[in-house]
Amino acid sequence: MKKIYLLAATALFALSANAQFTEGFESYDDGPIFTDLWTTWSGSDTGTENMLVSDEKAFEGAQSGLVAGGGAQDAVLDFPGAALTSGVYSLQMKLSIASGKTGYLNLQGNVDPNANAVQEFLSNNVNFTAGSMTINPGTDLAVLVDGSSAVSYTENIWFDVLFVVDLDAATYEVRVDGVSAGVLPAGATNYGGVDFFSSVADTNEMYVDNVVFALGELGADDFSADVFTVYPNPVVNTLNIRSAASVDNVTIYDVLGKQVLSVNPDAISPSVDMSNLSSGAYLVNVTIGNASKTIKVLK
Repeated sequence: MKKIYLLAATALFALSANAQFTEGFESYDDGPIFTDLWTTWSGSDTGTENMLVSDEKAFEGAQSGLVAGGGAQDAVLDFPGAALTSGVYSLQMKLSIASGKTGYLNLQGNVDPNANAVQEFLSNNVNFTAGSMTINPGTDLAVLVDGSSAVSYTENIWFDVLFVVDLDAATYEVRVDGVSAGVLPAGATNYGGVDFFSSVADTNEMYVDNVVFALGELGADDFSADVFTVYPNPVVNTLNIRSAASVDNVTIYDVLGKQVLSVNPDAISPSVDMSNLSSGAYLVNVTIGNASKTIKVLK
């Protein structure tokens, strides 16, 4: 199981100075998972509610999470520790939804001992259908959607979703590829997790990857896929970085957080020699100007 926690004060990886945790699904076996981070609506390891790990597609690496059809799946991303009660937090993830498929999730308040026992809904229903993300009122949440708008996403490719929750102002915001659906009133006073639900039995199929949870509001370039790309992944000997600007630094860590390589290319679209590294999973942190991003790479 892979679970990498990045504490704000002692971050091992330069993903973001305020990163709390990341999830890339790379070190799980295929199939249902039940961990401290991934629980279920009922709080039980039922095998049917659980988040699924799939090797069918991935934004990076070889695996992603999958919320499939069938109607029974009800997986909960349970944030480490107690539910948050103050501050501003960003939750970013990559989603992929094919043509004719749908996806659904919502933000939760406290989810301990389990989401079903508490039933605190921070956000309304966030639906992804036919290339349009909409935020809809649900019977579970008394707060009605006020000022939200539909936001487009592109089917069949990975797109970016960012949730910004301001517990002090009691608001939340959903952005799809940088476009906001509006700042909306929160339905809970704390923030403890996310519910991924198979809402439509015959059409639900949403892939999830590169989940990042951070203190504060992420800037436009903090985790932007447009800053650079890396290839091939998995890598054999040479990792290529395609960038529009000069890459200042590339630092590679193993999964235990140990730095194994660091170079300062000072060049556009440089290559990094990884031939001396053993086979396994690595975190490659790339710094371009003031922006820094970490990519999972397999060798």
